[in-house]
Amino acid sequence: MSDTNLTPEQAVERIGEMFNEKSATFSTKEELEATTNEMKSQIESLKGLEEKSSEIEKAIARFEGRLEAFGEKAKVVPTKRKGLGETIFDLYAKNIEAIKSAVEKGGKVALNTKGTTITDDYTGTYALTDFDSEVDRTQRKRYGILENVNTGSTTGKFVTYVQQTRASGIGWTDEAKPKTEGTPQWSEISEEVKKIASYVKVSKEMLEDLSFIRAEINNDLMLSVKEGIEEALLNGTGASQINGLLSVGMGLPAFNAGVFALAIPFANITDLIRVVMAQIEAENFTPTHVIMNPQDIATLQLTKGTDGLYTYPMYLPTQDGMGEMRVAGMRVISSTYMAQDKYLIGDLSQVSVRFRDNIAMTVGLDADDFTKNMITILAEARLVQYVKNNKKPAFVYGTISTDVVAITSV
Repeated sequence: MSDTNLTPEQAVERIGEMFNEKSATFSTKEELEATTNEMKSQIESLKGLEEKSSEIEKAIARFEGRLEAFGEKAKVVPTKRKGLGETIFDLYAKNIEAIKSAVEKGGKVALNTKGTTITDDYTGTYALTDFDSEVDRTQRKRYGILENVNTGSTTGKFVTYVQQTRASGIGWTDEAKPKTEGTPQWSEISEEVKKIASYVKVSKEMLEDLSFIRAEINNDLMLSVKEGIEEALLNGTGASQINGLLSVGMGLPAFNAGVFALAIPFANITDLIRVVMAQIEAENFTPTHVIMNPQDIATLQLTKGTDGLYTYPMYLPTQDGMGEMRVAGMRVISSTYMAQDKYLIGDLSQVSVRFRDNIAMTVGLDADDFTKNMITILAEARLVQYVKNNKKPAFVYGTISTDVVAITSV
């Protein structure tokens, strides 16, 4: 070893420091090769030790791996180019006798320029490529519905529940008189599980070259499926998708102004929310959430009364002191999946989402993947959403502008 006073452990530490010091940047291929040779010499001195611990052996293997990486870097670092002054000096030395003769005898000199290329001085530094592993991801949409509904699992293709229909028939009676017979009816309702999926194709080389990309792809696919579920919870058509809360097939009640029709002076969105609450409470349910487009939430927050003051405090703190937005005790969910000027108010605990298969990842070969060195990564889930028929009055779906007009006195 270059320093005979070092123990093997100290030598390992010193060689590691040298690698770190010398691996930052290289101006030329020659400098990189010189550093490689120096490191190789240091490693050979370690290998020459008669007694080597397992830690020393591991260090040697580690250093040889870094040395191999140096060799790969040498392929992309340019060979040193001569500057203009150095090139002219070499040209002068090559033709010195011809120049002397021309000076003594007069006349011109024919320079021998064979193998000479004149270039300007190269002053830059070639830095080894630094890879930023923080992916520039597309901006994801907000979630808020799935985390607030009643979720669970199922084992079949259909989920069946029993619906009760209770006919009127309860009555008071005197002693020893006939009683009134109740006539409840029961029926089975079935909801079908649907599948949502997304896949990407990625080259085998990319998976090998970028160690983090597999996890990135998995995460992106899972988020894509989750976004698809979140959107379908509202807007699913019920055909090849689940029935969304706003779909015709779900059949949630529309707004009914009732006794508030044309009864509220200068009615605004805040008034509408309170009237909708009254409609739901009249059905013996307690609404817990308001789902609106972000633009309409801004309208709610910016609405002023005839006195010029805001009708809604910007942020009402929850019990834990956080600035979660609530109106009339209900949590407000901002969702871009809700169309502007629309709203849904209700008790989200009455919404049932059952997963047959939760979001799962599968890797395989599809079509001509094998011959193209491609890999297919698939994410999919199976689920169903439903609101039991007797629980649908816990919701109201409507149009803000139309419903505000319906309760405004004229």
